[in-house]
Amino acid sequence: MNIPTRDERLKHAKHHCELWNAGKKEEWIASWRSIVKTDNVVMYDPVGTEAKKGFDHFTSHAWDLFQSLLKMYLFKVHVNGNEMAWVIECHFGEGDNVVVTHSIETFQWCDDGSFQIKTYYEMPEALGEKDDPYQYLLDQNG
Repeated sequence: MNIPTRDERLKHAKHHCELWNAGKKEEWIASWRSIVKTDNVVMYDPVGTEAKKGFDHFTSHAWDLFQSLLKMYLFKVHVNGNEMAWVIECHFGEGDNVVVTHSIETFQWCDDGSFQIKTYYEMPEALGEKDDPYQYLLDQNG
Protein backbone atom coordinates (compact mmCIF):
# COMPACT_ATOMS: atom_id res chain seq x y z
CA MET A 1 0.00 0.00 0.00
CA ASN A 2 1.45 3.35 -1.06
CA ILE A 3 0.03 5.93 1.35
CA PRO A 4 1.33 9.45 0.88
CA THR A 5 2.55 11.25 3.96
CA ARG A 6 0.34 13.63 5.87
CA ASP A 7 2.39 16.56 4.55
CA GLU A 8 2.04 15.35 0.94
CA ARG A 9 -1.73 15.09 1.31
CA LEU A 10 -1.99 18.51 2.95
CA LYS A 11 0.17 20.05 0.22
CA HIS A 12 -2.16 18.62 -2.42
CA ALA A 13 -5.23 19.88 -0.55
CA LYS A 14 -3.72 23.35 -0.24
CA HIS A 15 -3.34 23.64 -4.03
CA HIS A 16 -6.37 21.63 -5.19
CA CYS A 17 -8.87 24.49 -5.53
CA GLU A 18 -6.26 27.08 -6.45
CA LEU A 19 -5.07 25.08 -9.48
CA TRP A 20 -8.63 24.20 -10.52
CA ASN A 21 -9.86 27.79 -10.34
CA ALA A 22 -6.80 29.05 -12.24
CA GLY A 23 -7.49 26.64 -15.11
CA LYS A 24 -4.17 24.79 -14.68
CA LYS A 25 -5.28 21.34 -15.79
CA GLU A 26 -1.87 19.69 -16.16
CA GLU A 27 -0.65 20.99 -12.79
CA TRP A 28 -3.93 19.95 -11.12
CA ILE A 29 -3.67 16.41 -12.51
CA ALA A 30 0.03 16.24 -11.54
CA SER A 31 -0.90 17.26 -8.00
CA TRP A 32 -3.37 14.37 -7.83
CA ARG A 33 -0.79 11.98 -9.29
CA SER A 34 1.65 13.02 -6.56
CA ILE A 35 -0.62 11.38 -3.98
CA VAL A 36 -2.45 8.74 -6.07
CA LYS A 37 0.06 6.34 -7.62
CA THR A 38 -2.49 3.82 -8.90
CA ASP A 39 -5.00 3.73 -11.73
CA ASN A 40 -7.13 1.38 -9.62
CA VAL A 41 -9.49 4.14 -8.49
CA VAL A 42 -13.14 3.76 -7.55
CA MET A 43 -15.21 6.91 -7.13
CA TYR A 44 -18.77 7.20 -5.84
CA ASP A 45 -19.71 10.67 -7.03
CA PRO A 46 -22.02 11.13 -5.27
CA VAL A 47 -22.50 8.18 -2.93
CA GLY A 48 -25.63 6.31 -3.99
CA THR A 49 -24.83 6.40 -7.70
CA GLU A 50 -22.93 3.90 -9.82
CA ALA A 51 -19.19 3.69 -9.22
CA LYS A 52 -16.91 5.47 -11.66
CA LYS A 53 -13.54 3.85 -12.23
CA GLY A 54 -10.03 4.94 -13.12
CA PHE A 55 -7.62 7.79 -12.44
CA ASP A 56 -8.57 9.58 -15.66
CA HIS A 57 -12.26 9.57 -14.75
CA PHE A 58 -11.83 11.61 -11.60
CA THR A 59 -9.19 13.89 -13.12
CA SER A 60 -9.33 14.58 -16.88
CA HIS A 61 -12.97 13.58 -17.35
CA ALA A 62 -14.19 15.64 -14.38
CA TRP A 63 -12.06 18.59 -15.50
CA ASP A 64 -13.43 18.52 -19.04
CA LEU A 65 -17.04 18.35 -17.83
CA PHE A 66 -17.00 20.85 -15.00
CA GLN A 67 -13.99 23.15 -14.83
CA SER A 68 -15.64 25.94 -16.82
CA LEU A 69 -18.75 25.80 -14.60
CA LEU A 70 -17.29 25.19 -11.15
CA LYS A 71 -15.20 27.28 -8.79
CA MET A 72 -14.09 25.60 -5.57
CA TYR A 73 -12.91 26.94 -2.23
CA LEU A 74 -11.41 24.65 0.39
CA PHE A 75 -13.22 25.04 3.70
CA LYS A 76 -11.65 22.32 5.86
CA VAL A 77 -9.36 19.31 5.45
CA HIS A 78 -8.55 16.43 7.82
CA VAL A 79 -5.94 13.71 7.41
CA ASN A 80 -6.26 10.61 9.61
CA GLY A 81 -4.44 7.32 9.07
CA ASN A 82 -4.86 6.14 5.49
CA GLU A 83 -7.71 8.57 4.81
CA MET A 84 -8.30 12.22 4.06
CA ALA A 85 -11.52 14.23 4.03
CA TRP A 86 -12.38 17.76 3.09
CA VAL A 87 -15.28 20.12 2.74
CA ILE A 88 -15.30 22.34 -0.31
CA GLU A 89 -17.58 25.28 -1.01
CA CYS A 90 -18.69 24.89 -4.62
CA HIS A 91 -19.93 27.70 -6.86
CA PHE A 92 -21.58 25.88 -9.77
CA GLY A 93 -22.92 27.65 -12.84
CA GLU A 94 -22.22 30.80 -14.78
CA GLY A 95 -23.48 34.36 -14.99
CA ASP A 96 -26.55 34.92 -12.84
CA ASN A 97 -27.22 31.17 -12.63
CA VAL A 98 -24.74 30.17 -9.88
CA VAL A 99 -25.62 27.81 -7.04
CA VAL A 100 -23.44 27.72 -3.92
CA THR A 101 -23.29 24.41 -2.09
CA HIS A 102 -20.85 22.27 -0.13
CA SER A 103 -19.25 18.99 -1.09
CA ILE A 104 -17.95 16.57 1.52
CA GLU A 105 -15.32 14.33 -0.02
CA THR A 106 -13.47 11.39 1.49
CA PHE A 107 -10.38 9.65 0.16
CA GLN A 108 -9.02 6.27 1.22
CA TRP A 109 -5.77 4.56 0.31
CA CYS A 110 -6.90 0.93 0.61
CA ASP A 111 -4.97 -2.14 1.80
CA ASP A 112 -5.29 -3.76 -1.65
CA GLY A 113 -3.47 -0.81 -3.28
CA SER A 114 -6.60 0.81 -4.68
CA PHE A 115 -7.81 4.35 -4.02
CA GLN A 116 -11.44 5.14 -3.15
CA ILE A 117 -13.27 8.46 -3.33
CA LYS A 118 -16.71 9.15 -1.91
CA THR A 119 -18.47 12.47 -2.40
CA TYR A 120 -21.56 13.82 -0.71
CA TYR A 121 -23.51 16.76 -2.10
CA GLU A 122 -27.11 17.70 -2.68
CA MET A 123 -28.90 15.58 -5.24
CA PRO A 124 -32.61 14.90 -5.68
CA GLU A 125 -33.81 11.89 -3.73
CA ALA A 126 -35.19 10.40 -6.95
CA LEU A 127 -31.71 10.19 -8.50
CA GLY A 128 -30.89 6.49 -8.51
CA GLU A 129 -27.80 4.36 -8.87
CA LYS A 130 -28.21 4.05 -12.65
CA ASP A 131 -28.91 7.78 -13.20
CA ASP A 132 -26.14 10.08 -14.36
CA PRO A 133 -25.53 12.74 -11.70
CA TYR A 134 -23.20 14.66 -14.01
CA GLN A 135 -25.90 14.99 -16.67
CA TYR A 136 -28.35 16.11 -13.98
CA LEU A 137 -25.95 18.88 -12.87
CA LEU A 138 -25.23 19.96 -16.43
CA ASP A 139 -28.95 20.01 -17.30
CA GLN A 140 -29.64 22.21 -14.26
CA ASN A 141 -27.18 24.76 -15.62
CA GLY A 142 -28.88 24.89 -19.03
